[in-house]
Amino acid sequence: MPFLSAFVCAFFALFLSVAPAQQDMEARLDAVKEFTRFFKKAKEEAVMVEAVKTLVGNECRPAAEELLKLLRHPVSAVQLAALEVLQGYKSQETYQAWIDELPKVKEADMAAILVKVLGRAQLKQAVPAIEAVAGDPKANPVVKFEAARALQAIGTEGTTGLLGKLVGDGDPQVRSAAADAIGALKATSHGKALVALLRDNEWQVQAAAIGALGRVRAQEAIQPLIDVMRKTGRLRVECADALFKITALDFGVDPDRWQEQFNTLISIPGWRIPTDEELAKKAESRKKTDAYYGKKDQTNTFAGIPTTSTNVLFIIDVSGSMDDLVVEVEKFQGYRDRKRFTIVQTELLNTIDTLTAETNFDIVAFATDLYPWKKRLVPANVVNRDSAKSFIRGLKPIGGTESQDLAQSGLGGAANLDAGKTNTLKALLYAFGVDPDKPSKAVITGFDKAAIKSPLDTVYFLSDGRPSIGKLVETNEILKEVRRHNEIYRMVIHTIAIGEFQKEFLAQLATENGGVFVDLGR
Repeated sequence: MPFLSAFVCAFFALFLSVAPAQQDMEARLDAVKEFTRFFKKAKEEAVMVEAVKTLVGNECRPAAEELLKLLRHPVSAVQLAALEVLQGYKSQETYQAWIDELPKVKEADMAAILVKVLGRAQLKQAVPAIEAVAGDPKANPVVKFEAARALQAIGTEGTTGLLGKLVGDGDPQVRSAAADAIGALKATSHGKALVALLRDNEWQVQAAAIGALGRVRAQEAIQPLIDVMRKTGRLRVECADALFKITALDFGVDPDRWQEQFNTLISIPGWRIPTDEELAKKAESRKKTDAYYGKKDQTNTFAGIPTTSTNVLFIIDVSGSMDDLVVEVEKFQGYRDRKRFTIVQTELLNTIDTLTAETNFDIVAFATDLYPWKKRLVPANVVNRDSAKSFIRGLKPIGGTESQDLAQSGLGGAANLDAGKTNTLKALLYAFGVDPDKPSKAVITGFDKAAIKSPLDTVYFLSDGRPSIGKLVETNEILKEVRRHNEIYRMVIHTIAIGEFQKEFLAQLATENGGVFVDLGR
């Protein structure tokens, strides 16, 4: 009897553990069924996205299949929502059929999508399949690009040396992605290959190589980085940062000082670069000094932010609130009045005067809509500088104090207050050649051929308020959209705030995009 009693207890324990699991699966399958039924009749973008997000936490094979279909949906917001949900699915069982099928997939777009999904899910079991499909001599560049990204996300180099092959690929975006992965994984064996990329024809590839060399800390990169620093452009600053990470020395963007010190170091028998621990101590000390990147170097500045870039876009807020007065009077002495826009206008006029002949630049003002000065970057010669200053002097806040007075007098149409709102998303995406209000072909992979063609590498973005109009106004969503585009474009985005509003958004925008945030004041 004791034996039978024990058997009965064990049976019921097993039954009770299986029953909830079975019920949970039934609930997930039911959620997929209801989603499929609802999504077929959904028409509005916001409704479709909300429906997709109901599959969060309902991981199962049928849910994954439905989400995979949506990665080719014509609406990009639906694609991104589906990818975000899939990213939370982590069970190998969910993906095993795709892992098995991947090396046999003939269509490049589908193979790239599968590689991206498996990478986002961080499935180490998928690495052999990813290496097989991307290592094929006939593999499409989009597949190879996503394979490099996937290995980085999973956190492994793999076993076939794929990254070493991709870093020398014929496509610049594949080379960039491979360099990023090597840097993130600190794959020191690829130091020489990264050094070779410093001579690449595309600046985005060079930037990726410079960043990776700073992470793998390749001693053989010191002299080549000094050589690159002798050229004009934004990469000088990035070379200085990489050299600091390798040597723990800081001579800013002065190649002569770097060369002098390096010649001294290599003459010392047994000299070596500092250890990671020694570097960490130096890095902490570096934060406390004002000599960061060398203050003596001649650079263009706007609102106190220096840049060595020669391809710059200034994006300036002209919404109605820019007509308001600043509060901190003592901070803004010497301007013709205390209006926020007057201060910004004056600073930009002064900056245009400092632009050197080798600099290419453009200006776009924004409120509800955009008001570009030119359609492309133009040289900062005497003619264009004069034209730019005329454009700047002609700007004024839209829907400002005068318009508000008209509205209060009952002349709402003449006031045109709707034109003076803050369309932050539209202004930021202008740098990437994207208009969020116009339908575009949805592409779920990160590969974007237009990115390499763009010479623009630095953006100054100035605003005095939170987004109030546009396709996206929630700041986290705007940050996500900028990240998605800038992963490929590699632009540095500096941000400047003026006025009384929460400025964490602009600070985060700069941090996430390699820029500097400046708070001019209230």
